[in-house]
Amino acid sequence: MLKYLLAGITLSLALNLEAAAPAVGDAPDNYLGMTIQGDDVLLENYQDKVVVVSFWASWCAPCLQEMPVLDVIQQQVGADAMQVVAVNFKEDKKRYRKLHKVLSEASSHLVFTHDERGRIGGAYGVESLPSLFVIGKTGKVALHKIGYGESSIDSIVDVLNAELAK
Repeated sequence: MLKYLLAGITLSLALNLEAAAPAVGDAPDNYLGMTIQGDDVLLENYQDKVVVVSFWASWCAPCLQEMPVLDVIQQQVGADAMQVVAVNFKEDKKRYRKLHKVLSEASSHLVFTHDERGRIGGAYGVESLPSLFVIGKTGKVALHKIGYGESSIDSIVDVLNAELAK
């Protein structure tokens, strides 16, 4: 009996574990979701560019504060050197479509994808929002930042500038 109980606990833990967040220097998962038009968004499509991946949700006030800042950075740097991908995390499709319409008008320079079941976030070890990754031109994580506040902007910009200069 104890053997079956231990096997059940082990299986339960294995099924509930999410992947650890890729550390600085690691290559993260290639798949970043699908646009509302149905196009796959892959890191490999942004070779030789810096990619910012931000996991967000509508109920997350810091996420909604971070998004316009990322849009301004995207505008200033330009799509030739950098791309911000905003991954909506674990919200239903109907809600995401409504949000996408409003946000894509306000943040027109970002690429939006949807992760309804949390599989993409799981591959990135996302447990809290916002969760931001800066991926350098070599395809390796240069920064992972959880949370958002005005005090975090300088450190994000510093890493972006360093990666863009490479």
